[in-house]
Amino acid sequence: MCGRYVNKNTIDDLTDFFGPEFSIDISSQLNQSYNICPTQYSSVLFKSMSRMRLEDMSWGLIPSWSKDKSFASKLINARVETIEEKPSFKNLVKKNRCIVIANGYYEWITTAEGKQPVYIYSKENVILMAGLWTSWGKVNSFTIITKSSEGILKNIHHRMPLLINHSDVNTYLDNKIDFSDSYKFYDAGFKYYKVSKKVNYPKNNDASCINTIN
Repeated sequence: MCGRYVNKNTIDDLTDFFGPEFSIDISSQLNQSYNICPTQYSSVLFKSMSRMRLEDMSWGLIPSWSKDKSFASKLINARVETIEEKPSFKNLVKKNRCIVIANGYYEWITTAEGKQPVYIYSKENVILMAGLWTSWGKVNSFTIITKSSEGILKNIHHRMPLLINHSDVNTYLDNKIDFSDSYKFYDAGFKYYKVSKKVNYPKNNDASCINTIN
């Protein structure tokens, strides 16, 4: 699964990353964080009225039919294998796909000394994670889609985010394209290293969270 991640991108960073070929309406306020936790806000790319938009949404999907926000902590991830069957996701797959912007994410491995956090990052500075979004009242929320882990990530956790290649952004966000045809396997060249256990605590949020340790 993906339960903590990093998004330290500024508006300028994302403008440079997507390049002039993308016309994106970007919110004037985007949250940067080195320790994004469920229910916190972070940058999501989606289509609205045929326009690309980038804005902060709350992590943890709150279905439109939900009576309260309690679903959010339960729906931070969605399994790609069953996403078209689950009541919370099946309609969103057809019309509310989104891309969650990140620089990397955290997982925990078991060691003789207990659970050790590691930071997983890509050969590219920005990674694009497939997601779904919806509105609940005035709150826009999202979930991150996961798949079976590949390569070295199998040694860390059996699930990983479903990644979208930079060149496939328009295809994934195009509701006219069936979900199963909207993405393809993308090797992000992931690497990882150990980081401080300070990331275990949501209140810790600064650049030292991703510093490597021995």
